[in-house]
Amino acid sequence: MKKYLLLVLIVLALFTIDHPLIKEPRDKFLQQGVDTLGETSQTQYSLAAKQARHEIARELELSASEQEYLLDVLATDKKVKMFHVRYCQEHELNLYFFGPKLNTICDAAEKAIKKAEF
Repeated sequence: MKKYLLLVLIVLALFTIDHPLIKEPRDKFLQQGVDTLGETSQTQYSLAAKQARHEIARELELSASEQEYLLDVLATDKKVKMFHVRYCQEHELNLYFFGPKLNTICDAAEKAIKKAEF
């Protein structure tokens, strides 16, 4: 019981002390946790984005940089819609994808958007 009480006191001290040696790492750690939780909740509620990424991964063999790019630009439903409008409807130049790969990605994004009923 004493060890538990001591642990609680140490944790409280770490969260209430504003000394620069403690505050800066604590703030970085908390921000990292908030960012991770935010990304997780966006992914859970982004049905179209999840479906589009899954469909693309199933149909195309992508390099690591291409996968990272797609993960970023198809992170949320809104981003999927923006990607589709920009590169599929308006035919802007995409630095990562063109030709058949872009057509496959556009088809997957369009199907996902229709399923999510934007």
